Amino acid sequence: MSFKLFFLSTFKGLKNTPKVESKRDSLWADFQVYESIQESEDLKLYLELDHYVNSEAFKKERSETKALKFAGSPESKLISEYQKLEKDSQLKDFYVTQSSADFQKYQLLDQSENIREFVALRDFIQSAKYEEEKANFKAKQGKGGSEVFEETATYQKYETFQKLSKSEDVLFWKEFPGSKMYKNYKEMVNSPKRVRYEELKAEVESEAFEMRKAFLEDDNRWEKTAAFQKEKTYMELKNEPRFQVFEKYKKSNEFQFFQNHELLLEDHFEEGQLDGSKWKSISPMAENTVGKNFSKAGDLQAYTNGENILQTNSFLKLAVKQEKTDSLVWNFPIGFNPVSFDYSAGLLNSAQSYKVKSGVLEAKIKYQPNKQLVDLFYLSDDKNSFRLNLLESGTVCQFGVSEDKGSQSESLKGLAAGHFYIFRIEWGQGRICWKINNHEIYSVQQSVPDAPLRINMSSIVVEPPRELPHYFEVDWVRLYRKK
Repeated sequence: MSFKLFFLSTFKGLKNTPKVESKRDSLWADFQVYESIQESEDLKLYLELDHYVNSEAFKKERSETKALKFAGSPESKLISEYQKLEKDSQLKDFYVTQSSADFQKYQLLDQSENIREFVALRDFIQSAKYEEEKANFKAKQGKGGSEVFEETATYQKYETFQKLSKSEDVLFWKEFPGSKMYKNYKEMVNSPKRVRYEELKAEVESEAFEMRKAFLEDDNRWEKTAAFQKEKTYMELKNEPRFQVFEKYKKSNEFQFFQNHELLLEDHFEEGQLDGSKWKSISPMAENTVGKNFSKAGDLQAYTNGENILQTNSFLKLAVKQEKTDSLVWNFPIGFNPVSFDYSAGLLNSAQSYKVKSGVLEAKIKYQPNKQLVDLFYLSDDKNSFRLNLLESGTVCQFGVSEDKGSQSESLKGLAAGHFYIFRIEWGQGRICWKINNHEIYSVQQSVPDAPLRINMSSIVVEPPRELPHYFEVDWVRLYRKK
């Protein structure tokens, strides 16, 4: 298929320039966001939470927590057991006894000096020693002894014992252990029933148990869990625009171009004046020789030193004007001759820092061919011995490769005059490719010399133009270097 037929069939589906531009700008903005969070702690947290929230363990925990209820739970069974023991008559009597005044009195008496004395005397009176001393005394009396038993120390102990035995405290101390209340107390004090009751009481009255009970009774219990808080944090992050961008592109290769290329130069010409750090309005050869622009023999235009370079309404314009302009013409072997031209024009090239050996050049250019002129936008080495033409518009409309050993160009047909298009050229690894509005229209398998190429723009007057001034308009330029 000839190129013209290929081009015409291709342009039936050529994308709208504003849509292409908007999509690229949106993709670039998303790429900046995507790159900005790649090494962030927020992304690490998001990925951890994403793994956790989407795990089977989390889903199981959420399901089980929402299904929980107090009725029938181990906690409710503990309370039922506790309440049942709390109503037990033996245990109730035990605690009544334990807190009663009689029990407190008995406890105090049991440790008192009077009771200790009484017990000691009782043990003595009831002992064999007491009976032995009493028998010995009677034997002495039988032998004619004169001592009276009631005057002995043994009898004094007996008398003290009798007196204490009739005291209110001793009588109470002796009677209380025989009471029904105390017998129940002794039965319950170390019983398994009471031990279990005390265990249950300590548990159900604990703060932890109360919190667990409240949790089980809460219809919104899931929202009170640590797992829910992690889920909430995850959803908050996921709903942030930056993580929506991450989710959109994490498995995509749409950022491949930006990841493989470095944006070396970008200019939207919005400053109102030329950025001298990016552009020069004098050709490298002129700068290195006479210090000002000159024309070649046969040219009808003089190149001014920036006077024909305009920036208006965020557009770069290279103007061709009909005006007397004095300049120089290079004639080999004569050299430079002063000449007065009828037309002036502008040229522009990227500064020394903006040259690349392989990469991508794209520019949004108004396609405005004038048959008496040629507008040029191309890449070249410093000697201008090799050129990659992004666009040649005017007497002929074409693009291609120009070098000392010959040129190959392809005609450009089918574009609407007066409209902006995004022209793009990609070169490197033995292939050169041309695109318009991201649609590939031509490619060649050809190596590019191992030399850095710079951007060039200029206009040439081929024959006296009928309508002047003429403007070669550029909206923006981008130059990428292969990483």
